[in-house]
Amino acid sequence: MAPPCPQCDQPDPTLLRLVLIGELLVADDTLLLRLAAVLRACGLLQPPPAPDAPASALERTRKALLHYLQQPGPKDE
Repeated sequence: MAPPCPQCDQPDPTLLRLVLIGELLVADDTLLLRLAAVLRACGLLQPPPAPDAPASALERTRKALLHYLQQPGPKDE
């Protein structure tokens, strides 16, 4: 049996996540827009709510986002 080939093996998903997070933290606006376009094209990015969506749906989204952002983090507890 041939020894494993590092170039042919599937990459570790955890490592890929860490690399992606690290790149997002240092990305500029242009790179973030390109990444969003790729994610949207792949169907991995949810489309924004329609501008003519009922105000209640947009308000619920805003309230949920604010609630999430106001949650205390591990350092705040």
